[in-house]
Amino acid sequence: MSTNTLIMELQAKQKLLAGRFRQGFLQRDHAVFQFNFETQEAFHLIIDGADLDLLPGYHPQPTINLYIDNHATCWGLIDGRVDGMNAFLQGQYRADGNIVLSQLLLYLFRSHDSTIAYEVQD
Repeated sequence: MSTNTLIMELQAKQKLLAGRFRQGFLQRDHAVFQFNFETQEAFHLIIDGADLDLLPGYHPQPTINLYIDNHATCWGLIDGRVDGMNAFLQGQYRADGNIVLSQLLLYLFRSHDSTIAYEVQD
C-alpha cells in the first residue's frame, strides 16, 4: 500500500469514526495509540479532548503500542466486528504500555447502544 493510499484510507476511517467517537470514554484528555503491523504500514490515533486524528507512521511518544497482524484486524477491533479476546488468544493482537487503554479502545467507537460502563483508573 502506498503512503497516499494509506492517507486516504485513514481520512475515510477518521470521518466514519468521528461520528461514533465516545468523547470522555477514555477518562483522560490525551492519548496516543500506535498501531504496528507485521507487513503493513504503521499509523497512529491521537485523541485530544473532543478531537481525534488518524495519521500515518510512528508517533515519537505513544501512550500505548498495539501490535496487530494486519489493517483488517485493526479496523475490526476498533468497530467491534473482531472480538478482542479472541484476537489476543489467536496471536493477532497484543499491547505494550497502558493496557487499560487497549481494552477501552475496543469500545471507544462502538455504537451508543446501552453498554455497561465502569470507571477505570490507572
